[in-house]
Amino acid sequence: MAFKEADYLMPFEAAGLQFRNNFVVASGPTVKNLSQIQEIEASGWGAASLKLAIEPTYISKPPRYRWVKKHKYHAFTAETRLSFEAGLKLMEQARRATSELILYANMSYAGPDPDRGWAEMARKYEAAGAHVIELNMCCPNMSFNVVCSGGDSTALSGASVGSVPELVSEAATVVRAAVKIPVFVKLTPEGGRIGQVARACFEAGIPCAGTTANRLAIVDFDVYNPTRGIHHLQDEPTLACMSGPWIRPLALRDVYEIRALAGEEDLVMGSGGVDDWRTAAQFMMCGADFVQVCTATMLKGFGILPGMVKGLKAFMEEQGYRSYRDFRGVVGPHITPATGLTLYQGHSEIDPEACTGCGLCLKIGHCQAITMEGEKAQVNQEDCTGCATCTDICPVGAARMIQGERIPAG
Repeated sequence: MAFKEADYLMPFEAAGLQFRNNFVVASGPTVKNLSQIQEIEASGWGAASLKLAIEPTYISKPPRYRWVKKHKYHAFTAETRLSFEAGLKLMEQARRATSELILYANMSYAGPDPDRGWAEMARKYEAAGAHVIELNMCCPNMSFNVVCSGGDSTALSGASVGSVPELVSEAATVVRAAVKIPVFVKLTPEGGRIGQVARACFEAGIPCAGTTANRLAIVDFDVYNPTRGIHHLQDEPTLACMSGPWIRPLALRDVYEIRALAGEEDLVMGSGGVDDWRTAAQFMMCGADFVQVCTATMLKGFGILPGMVKGLKAFMEEQGYRSYRDFRGVVGPHITPATGLTLYQGHSEIDPEACTGCGLCLKIGHCQAITMEGEKAQVNQEDCTGCATCTDICPVGAARMIQGERIPAG
């Protein structure tokens, strides 16, 4: 489906390239063949990161996915990955078939000679027409999965490398010296030091670093049959690569941590649970320049893009923002340590006219302030600590907080 240019145009320049907007289809199942890439361009996306290609290829199996709707997470256990040769062929085809889409070559080397291997892959992708080399230092469902599951792997790639600043910096430096096109690095939060790893990339001359947000986890399972996985056409349970809206709060933290250690001109990629313009704006407000989207394209298709861009543009016009840079990172300086929070005295109050007497607020385990008077809940102000739990669990909105004087610091 084609869209009018005005539906998605929000042009900007980054790393010497002209982007139609800063929305990127992240490397994954929706960027594995030419027809998908052509639809991505027709739908107006600014860039597409081709499906991960690994050299040498290993752990490539038929895909097994589950969308666990009640928890809003997507979990995959097995995945088909591109060989390096297939990745090069796809890049060549995509470059010939597109004219406005910026194409990333998402790649990972897992062989015995990393200096030669990373450089050779990057040079061949550059020759195939890639606009950007995107180093995959993030995927947790390869060697990182094997090691976390008690196995042994000599082919280190993805999150196994991306959690070590020295290894990331070495690979980034090698690739940057091998090609003339920009080199971006996609990092993992699994090591717990994503900000420090990103800073090592920036110090090595990499213009853009960011996060995948995905984590390995054990998915919901049947307690009556705990030794069998929930994925169809698969017997065993395993650690799954988790994505989707549930992960967004953690992903926003990743972006915040990277931006806090980045320079003003350093570019940051954010991803993890983006599915509309508001969530995209949140990533930018935490410090992202690019917003990558994967799970939402798997579940809803590429046609979500025009609505996201139009919504973001309308928000910017309403708020008087001329560019996303006007609000990029605006949240960061206001993230306050627990020791510096401004708190107020206060208590809960329940509207007797609205209260239905359901009794849910009486069940709050840490609260001794609420009692039932007749068929209505009532708050003893002297015992109320101001936690506000009752306002969140009341099904009819009968509870509200009354703010008092500011609590002195210290």
